[in-house]
Amino acid sequence: MATSSLSSISGITTGIDTKALVDAIVAQKATGMNRLQAKKDLNDKKTAALNAMRTALTTFTLSLASLQDKLNSRTVTSTDANNTNVTATAAGIASGNYDITVKTVATKGRLSPTLDPVLGYTLAVANPGDATNSPIFTSGTSATFAVQGTDGVVKEVTLDATNNTLNGLRDAINASGAGVTASIVNVGKGTNPYQLVLSAKETGTGKTSGVVTLASLSGTLTPSLGIASGSYGTPLADGTPTIVGGLTSATSGASATDANFILNGIELTRTTNVVKDAVEGMTFTLKQGNQTGTTTLSVTPDKAAATAAAQDFITKYNQLMKDYQTASTSTKNADGSINQAPLASDSATRAMMANLKATFFGQTAGLPGNSTYKTLPNIGISTQADGTVYMNVITFQAAMTNDLASVQRLFTFSGESTSPAVAFRAGGSTTVTGPVDFAITKDAGTGLLWGTLTRNGVSSAPIQVTDGILSGTGEYSGLSLTVAGAGSGTITLSRGVGQAVRDIISDFTSVSSTGGIKSILDAIQVQNQSLSDQIQTAQTRLNQERTNLTKKFAQMESIVAQMRGSAGSLASA
Repeated sequence: MATSSLSSISGITTGIDTKALVDAIVAQKATGMNRLQAKKDLNDKKTAALNAMRTALTTFTLSLASLQDKLNSRTVTSTDANNTNVTATAAGIASGNYDITVKTVATKGRLSPTLDPVLGYTLAVANPGDATNSPIFTSGTSATFAVQGTDGVVKEVTLDATNNTLNGLRDAINASGAGVTASIVNVGKGTNPYQLVLSAKETGTGKTSGVVTLASLSGTLTPSLGIASGSYGTPLADGTPTIVGGLTSATSGASATDANFILNGIELTRTTNVVKDAVEGMTFTLKQGNQTGTTTLSVTPDKAAATAAAQDFITKYNQLMKDYQTASTSTKNADGSINQAPLASDSATRAMMANLKATFFGQTAGLPGNSTYKTLPNIGISTQADGTVYMNVITFQAAMTNDLASVQRLFTFSGESTSPAVAFRAGGSTTVTGPVDFAITKDAGTGLLWGTLTRNGVSSAPIQVTDGILSGTGEYSGLSLTVAGAGSGTITLSRGVGQAVRDIISDFTSVSSTGGIKSILDAIQVQNQSLSDQIQTAQTRLNQERTNLTKKFAQMESIVAQMRGSAGSLASA
């Protein structure tokens, strides 16, 4: 009991602060473990810094992608201030002035109720869900109908006693897959106010000259519906079936029309009011026909959007560099010790950032010799004395006006072909740059197109063109060319500095990259697990050491107390 008491009260007998002594001994022996913990703490900081860096790099590449997109943006101004007849959007290579007059807009064929002097409203009943008072055919039989929209496809629907209603006919038509949409409208007057309406799903005259047809093939119909009987006629030359008879939009409703408009003096016809193929890069939306005058649409590069995007990526670049500088620069504490920065000794991030900076302000690889602009400083984007990047807006916008295509090449992977048979489509992160000769030949027997690529006198094996696309392999991996036919020529491939920077960052942040952020983080995780195990083992030993020392000093206190007790007894005797 005395030993337990002495163990809990340090030096009560000897006057020695045994607890402080135990703490000092344990602290001295914990030096190695503390070094392990410091290493793990630094690793944790490095992990946080790398994750923050990955986020910043991703954000930066997104801003670069946005700039690439905004350089393709166009503004469209119109002389039609109210956008009454036509509107337009533009992107890519579209530019210049376009004069357009809308004669007619595309409409949908519609089979709808009409007032007949004898029958009244056709396709009409008193109650669309009532098979007793408003049946559409004679009870006890069935009825089959043929439905044809402007797409030319004919679908048959058969009704029986379970759906002998106007609702039943509507639902059966909609479930048939016909190129029409059936609906019921309450006109609000007459004894039979509920009317069936069939509308073609698409605008334009299609394969039926705009006509929508509903025909009765069998069954005894209610006369007031006005659905005439019909039969199949001789198919058209392209195989489109025809229906003779029936109720048609030509006599009950309105047949479809195509859009008809004049663009820069050329009269054009389309089946839709959203016209995407008249001018490359432009989409016209025709809104109203019978235009008496002409609308002039002026297309110019969207300098404001491109400038804002450029300023955004510069801001993100400067922040990226600032954050890396902070994360990689060690500082001194007040006592003169070094506060090591988490990325100070990381060679992989240091090399990547140096490569990124050098690439960003280097020259675009593979540019054609006649390119107006070869580096970012040429278009007003340059570094200042403190290392930050600055953009001269006047110079940047003047470059866009002077040679937009050359500005775009600084940020994208691009290609210029000398032959109309071959056009650049896309390039990859490892695709070669510079002039590449191509030869596209057609196999006389199979009709297949084959392409051969030649660079520095070395030709590739023949590559088959599939669906008009030639996909490169080997050093041409990632290269995609659009092939229209046989021909030969040269395509000059260039990787803009913006694209090169995106490739560097993509490789460094990719989950499959060796030597990138993921591999560094994986190595840290493995090391931290080992450090945690070592720290745990060391801590267990220290805890045992503290227990042993505390026990020994308690025993010492007990022995001293006993000796003093014996000495006191002798003295009193």
